[in-house]
Amino acid sequence: MSSLDVKMSSLRPLMIQPVYFGKWDAERRIDETINDMSSVLGDLVSFLKPAIIPDTKSATNLEAYISPQADALLAVNLPVWAEALAYLNLPIIIWARQGYYGPWTRDRVSFLRSKGATVYDFVDPDEAKEIVRALRTVARLRHSKIIYFGAMPGSTGRFEAVGVVGSSWNLDEIKKKFGVTVKQIPISYLLKRMDDVSDEEAMKILEEWKKDFVDLKEEDLKKLLEVAKIYKAMESIMSEHGANAVTINCLADLFQTRFITPCIALAKFSDAMIPAGCEGDLNTLLTMMLFSFMSDEPSVMGNIYLFRPERGPGFPPEDVILEDTKVSLRENRARFTHDVIPLKIATSKYRLADYHGTGKGLTAYADLRTGEKVTFGRIDPRLDRIVFTVADIEKVEDSVHCRFSAWIKMPNVRAYLQNISSHHSAMIYGDWTSTLIRVSEMLGLQPIVIGK
Repeated sequence: MSSLDVKMSSLRPLMIQPVYFGKWDAERRIDETINDMSSVLGDLVSFLKPAIIPDTKSATNLEAYISPQADALLAVNLPVWAEALAYLNLPIIIWARQGYYGPWTRDRVSFLRSKGATVYDFVDPDEAKEIVRALRTVARLRHSKIIYFGAMPGSTGRFEAVGVVGSSWNLDEIKKKFGVTVKQIPISYLLKRMDDVSDEEAMKILEEWKKDFVDLKEEDLKKLLEVAKIYKAMESIMSEHGANAVTINCLADLFQTRFITPCIALAKFSDAMIPAGCEGDLNTLLTMMLFSFMSDEPSVMGNIYLFRPERGPGFPPEDVILEDTKVSLRENRARFTHDVIPLKIATSKYRLADYHGTGKGLTAYADLRTGEKVTFGRIDPRLDRIVFTVADIEKVEDSVHCRFSAWIKMPNVRAYLQNISSHHSAMIYGDWTSTLIRVSEMLGLQPIVIGK
């Protein structure tokens, strides 16, 4: 992934600019505060050149001192005439010793809040780290760009190429809400770029991929050549547009044009902290981005089913699905299943397989971690709320139709399904409830937390 620089998007720390109002001892006070914050927050943050505002006259032109790179401001000294800080539309951090409660700062915090500012001070270092992580998540979203490969609902007369419809298709609204830009690229252009990739270029990629597979044979490499080419084409296009997230309308557009399975390519992007979604589902991808940017781990998407898998094309008979559903609801168990597995969250290497037992295409199976807490969720199409829950992964298996199935125990399967806006959910390892509530509030999303 060397040609894709995601350091200033998916991997960026929270960029903080210290602001000091006054003349005396400014540099020493700023340095002490920065060192103290760094000792608590580590690589969650990075500091920009401080702004020193010496007097009230300078404060009237405060905006000229603020870096365009700043995600948040650190108010090191707060006289009453620092009121202008409240009108910059940037979050403000007030830091007391080691991130603990500072009783003499709360009045200044309230003063800035009364002027409309968003201000954070902290009771203890854990709260400081959580809020700063949430602020960093929002900043990463604001610096993100999605490439959407394929037809998008509302943008084409080819109704057979619509695919997933339960997302937000107002790209201006997505930009306004999250700061995320979405660029659509036709499948025809992607395939043209893929056809321009030479066998030699593709083989170089496969040489890097070899170590991630077990029992890879020479004939397997030939099959993988096409996947490497589509990966290279996607990577090049994303690099040209400065994108750090991707989704592709595979089922309803790509497969109807040329049957190429991008699952392994998408997994490779996810492992490089470039969230990669399937089926052109924008809202699930936005949720994956939020999850990954918050946790610093790849997120995955999949279907929530309440029935056992069928080992091959198709699904079990309707009467089996009905009986399984009754048991699943009674036991609060479900099956989370799809075809894209980032190796960073797996415990084995890949085993190459076909697509859904059809004898065509390529997917890869690896064992996801089990016996851990995971967070599931999805942002609603109206971009007004996010539904999420925490579950346990009990076991994972190769289920052929959808390559992996993770059997999960939820606190309340019924309530989750009643509130979620799609059969697609995003998943991230860990219980991120508290931080997700913080992020949701910062983004203006109502957090719907499904518990017992």
